[in-house]
Amino acid sequence: MRPRPAIALVLALALSVVFSVSLQTPVAAHTGLESSHPAEGETVSEPASAISLTFNRPVEPAGSGLTVFDAHGVEYRPDSLSSADSQTWLLEFEPPLAGGEYEVRWRVAAEDGHIVEGTFRFTVDVARSGSSAEQPPDSASAPAAESAGQTVTAGNAVEEPSDATSRAGTASAESTSPTTAPHAEGQTSPTTTVATSGSEAPDATASTAFDTVSNSRPLQRSSGATGAGRLAEAARVLGLLATLAIVGGLAFMSFVVRDELSERARVQRVLPISGTVLIAAAMAAGLIQAVLLEDDWAAVVSLDAIADALSAPFGIAVGSRVLGGLAVLTAPRPEAEGAGRARLPAVSLVGAALVIASYSFDGHTVTEGPRWLHAAANATHVYAAAVWGGGLALLADLLRRRRCGADVVRPLMRFSQLASVSLVMTAVGGTIMAVLVMDEFADLWSTAWGRLLLAKIALVAAAVLLGARNRWVHLPVATQVVGQTPSGAAYERLRRTVVIEAIALGCVGVVTAFLIGASAL
Repeated sequence: MRPRPAIALVLALALSVVFSVSLQTPVAAHTGLESSHPAEGETVSEPASAISLTFNRPVEPAGSGLTVFDAHGVEYRPDSLSSADSQTWLLEFEPPLAGGEYEVRWRVAAEDGHIVEGTFRFTVDVARSGSSAEQPPDSASAPAAESAGQTVTAGNAVEEPSDATSRAGTASAESTSPTTAPHAEGQTSPTTTVATSGSEAPDATASTAFDTVSNSRPLQRSSGATGAGRLAEAARVLGLLATLAIVGGLAFMSFVVRDELSERARVQRVLPISGTVLIAAAMAAGLIQAVLLEDDWAAVVSLDAIADALSAPFGIAVGSRVLGGLAVLTAPRPEAEGAGRARLPAVSLVGAALVIASYSFDGHTVTEGPRWLHAAANATHVYAAAVWGGGLALLADLLRRRRCGADVVRPLMRFSQLASVSLVMTAVGGTIMAVLVMDEFADLWSTAWGRLLLAKIALVAAAVLLGARNRWVHLPVATQVVGQTPSGAAYERLRRTVVIEAIALGCVGVVTAFLIGASAL
């Protein structure tokens, strides 16, 4: 049997979304390093007593924070780390960094809670002497430094730089001499290692001793939080799908089946499940955020790490979703209270409002454009999309159980009107957010965020076309043959189109979850 064009279109789009999402790496929004002193690739003629990093937005060091390594992989700890505005950070060293090539690695948390990482290099070109800041052991005894290049994460795992080449420093000591790395106040005393003479490589024993000193370590990506980024993405997907079910379910009860007690009760049974999923996803996201900030799985049991993770606006998002989920979970059923047909428990409406508002404290909304405008556009977009997507899934279930008569036509007509309004609201809110996030039109195809947005637009367009076909082609035919049997062709085409449209909007929800943490850089 040949697939129908509509089915083939949505399946192709869904596969392209799955493929594009599988290639995405966890990245953050616009926050990044704006400048540094010394600058990337700069050569300075005096020992470096201070290094400054200026970011385009306020940040806080996360995990390994701001660290400096020489070409041999030895870490130089600053004696002080300070910032007056959380945008410019100053690292001071005593004694200063002597001649050689150095790499600065920075790992910071943006205002929206996402983790941003990167590196840059500079060279100190001064004559080397027998001071306490001489070069470390010969390059053959230590790992080479990683290549420079900025990488970012969205709440999640580290992306390796595309330029994966490594550089190794060279040693030219005339005689055996001690090497001391600066250390921060309150930490262990400087550890002394012995450099080998000339270019002769040290023996295995010396190399092992170097690798185990307390204040030196190879310059390589930490694997402490491996997989945390992907788990963060999974939590976002589950949370967003639960949001669609909650908001869409309440709208479906109020407008589409408002005078059918049995259908309202059926939807009411779905809401507690969705609330439970939302609570679990939000709590998991909070714990995973602590892991991402510390780059260590041990953070899931650290109250300090969890408190730090929830102190950002992201914490408000997590709290709002938990409270909203609890409100929906504990809301009484309308029929149990003898409420009017079109009324919903106030606690359910409050819960839905909290869930919708939570997305104004997560992702690009926190950092891009006027705060009030982006928050209002985001709330409008989330509400309308949830009404459309969640309601459509419930409509597909209703049509699966009802395949003939006015019992099908009436809810279809009502939902068609609701979906039309939701589509307009979704488009307006989404357009405003896109304009606020994008710096230029080319961002649509040159950034991870833009490519995901294009995939989302394609899926929404497919859903709109399917909905329009149902509204103007299949529904009029079904209305004319009210007495048709459940297996009638008209109803089958109508039901199948609704199911495909619901699948397309489900894919839109998945893409949106990735958009929340995708980079617009």
